[in-house]
Amino acid sequence: AQDKRFQLPKHPITDNKMKTVQFKFGGDHAVVNVKTPTPGADEILVKVKFSALDTCHEEILKKTMTGYFTHTLKEPLYLGYHYSGTVTDIGADVESVELGLTKGTEVFGFLQYEPNQTQGAFAEYVAVKAIDCAIKPTNVSNEVATASATEAVTALQAMRDLGGLSKGQSILIVGAGGGVGSAAVQIAKNLGATVTAVCGTKDVDRVKHHWGADSVVDRVVNPQYLQSMLKEGVRFDVILDACNALPASSTKILKPKGAMVNTIPTLTFIWNKFKTLFSSTKVSFVSCHSTKNDLELIGKWIDEGNLDIPIDSTFEVRDMESAMVKHAGKKSGRVLIKVEDGW
Repeated sequence: AQDKRFQLPKHPITDNKMKTVQFKFGGDHAVVNVKTPTPGADEILVKVKFSALDTCHEEILKKTMTGYFTHTLKEPLYLGYHYSGTVTDIGADVESVELGLTKGTEVFGFLQYEPNQTQGAFAEYVAVKAIDCAIKPTNVSNEVATASATEAVTALQAMRDLGGLSKGQSILIVGAGGGVGSAAVQIAKNLGATVTAVCGTKDVDRVKHHWGADSVVDRVVNPQYLQSMLKEGVRFDVILDACNALPASSTKILKPKGAMVNTIPTLTFIWNKFKTLFSSTKVSFVSCHSTKNDLELIGKWIDEGNLDIPIDSTFEVRDMESAMVKHAGKKSGRVLIKVEDGW
């Protein structure tokens, strides 16, 4: 008979502690051991391979309004939204066969941006709803899958769902050299739109020739481009202000029934929302949500070579301080965090 002393418990992972990065407001952080989350009935447990830093990281640590809307502002803080990793446990109510999920399946996605979010992906494990992630395409690396999650989904949901962008329409994308903007240029082309992109001088070439914008405005060379468009009668079906830099007058270059989408609710957004209440134009801001269908679409485009996700650098999780310094400075893509074997 087998010696019971050497039998593993039914759920060995959830009985153990896991490593995670614990933050304090201001940025101080340390690696601590906490209880590994147990997946709920509709959730899966994911062993995290990679995560990434994003703009919400600093906003949460500074207790800004954006931080308030995206994560709990109660210490201790566990941060990090992006993840790719391996399924290690499956909740009782998960339709695992229908979703194609088994233990060992590689998935990717991001934790939801919401005020009651307490988890962080700078941890060995995260528990997520099975319908909030997608199976990682075989030919897409964990690094690229991780980097693609929030910014590409933000761009997709902003343009398609809020902007109503469809084939044959025109869109102005401001901040096209950034994370959301660069994904937006490519996704808009995949949706069949005509894209005018605004970016800085250093990004003009890749926005035009690498990411496929139909026309590119260099905001450094032509800082008065908005006034020129107004004077020339240029109008767009959709405007995506990915960097939230446009003035209130920008709604004048929308076509009737056009839509303008911001990525955060700035004061200018609030004024634009108010002044367009009784017009045919629509002003909104996007709060992206991790969904299986949208992640699958993003993964498909990456796998087919129709969506490029720039990665600046990768740091092991134990080198979080250096990663944060890099993220706060100049970068040309996503700053990744190697979680697995990175402690």
